[in-house]
Amino acid sequence: MIMSPIDWKKKTIDGWLIFQRLIRSDSSLGHFAENGVVLFLFRIKTKNYEGVSLHIAYFSNQFADREGHGLARYSHQLYASLCKTRPEIKVIPVAAWSSRNADEVSQLRESYELQLLPWGRRWTPLAWAFLDRPPVEYWLRSPVDVVHAVSLGYPISTRKPYVVTVHDIGPLSHPEFFSNTRPWIMKKSLKQAIDKADAIICVSRSTAEEVESYTGLNLSDRIQVIHEGVTPFFFEKTQTGCLATLMGLPAPGTPFILATGKISPRKNIARLIQALSKVAEIIPHHLVLVGGSGWDMDAVYRETNNPAVAGRVHQMGYVTDDQLRALYNSASLYIHPSLYEGFGLTVLEAMAAGCPVITSNVYSLPEVAGDAALLIDPYNADEMAEALKALCTNESMAEELRRRGLERAGTFTWGKCAEQVAEVYRRVA
Repeated sequence: MIMSPIDWKKKTIDGWLIFQRLIRSDSSLGHFAENGVVLFLFRIKTKNYEGVSLHIAYFSNQFADREGHGLARYSHQLYASLCKTRPEIKVIPVAAWSSRNADEVSQLRESYELQLLPWGRRWTPLAWAFLDRPPVEYWLRSPVDVVHAVSLGYPISTRKPYVVTVHDIGPLSHPEFFSNTRPWIMKKSLKQAIDKADAIICVSRSTAEEVESYTGLNLSDRIQVIHEGVTPFFFEKTQTGCLATLMGLPAPGTPFILATGKISPRKNIARLIQALSKVAEIIPHHLVLVGGSGWDMDAVYRETNNPAVAGRVHQMGYVTDDQLRALYNSASLYIHPSLYEGFGLTVLEAMAAGCPVITSNVYSLPEVAGDAALLIDPYNADEMAEALKALCTNESMAEELRRRGLERAGTFTWGKCAEQVAEVYRRVA
């Protein structure tokens, strides 16, 4: 059907009025108010790149977040490795604009040519979930051959070959471990991935099996397991002499156990403190917790108030990567007693830094740790306590785990991850 000039004008005016209402109703769109009419109605002129055979729209809101947490580290490190190892593939980072970190985003736009979707993080998932439009490639300043959603965070609208990375489906399979999530978005994203994705990358065999179990489908023809990598930064040793003074840790020379992650029931910190209290008279170690406060903190506070561990539990909050590496280097051991993980990258980071590791024997963690860690039942505080005592009192065991850990961590590289992802792009393009 050919649209008459009058109809075209009416639809154009209607579109502009809708865009103005969106700007007024969502402050995050004010950033686009000046050139919004160009972006909304006509799109920006396409930018071409010389010597490039494949253009990837790399959608990740976490790309615009701090790199410290898991999804952001995955987004940044995979992007950097793709750019380094496959220069013939142009990876175009894309995110929905947010006013939360406007300064950081501005720097990323200059450094990485980050392209922003004008509807913001509030409206974009709604439009894509319920309207399946506008397609992400509509907004970009470059040609697009493949769209890669780096997580299940949003259901993506696209008419191009489509790849999605699934890190876990915890909010759907284990809602008791998650709070303040929007499971309907993940459910919609997962359904879209099943219906439309040409390839589904799972970061672990455990996640791949869980996706198939949850959906009841055999997806072996489209699922590919591609493990994450360890940033070389964590293999480098650092000076730790003034760590205690700078970070308010126990006095220099006081041994400590390190645990990381936003405190929540899934991270199992309350049971970890309970385990420490069982052996507190045998080992002198303090417990250092790195990560923000999450939800259901009452259980953690109750265990912290146990006289057996009084003054020996230190919550650090978020730390820089330099500080985290120093903590790995200084700790007697790293423990990750999580009840559920899609991968478990911090286990490998600790191994890379030469820190002996104790971790859970559930979901992806045995797959990641291999024989380079002590595996424990995360629901059994007595077993956890015995592992703490064994590793804190047996230096030969600790040294053997350091050796195995370094070897194990060396097999997980972002370069290998990028090569495998690039082959997926080639296959679906």
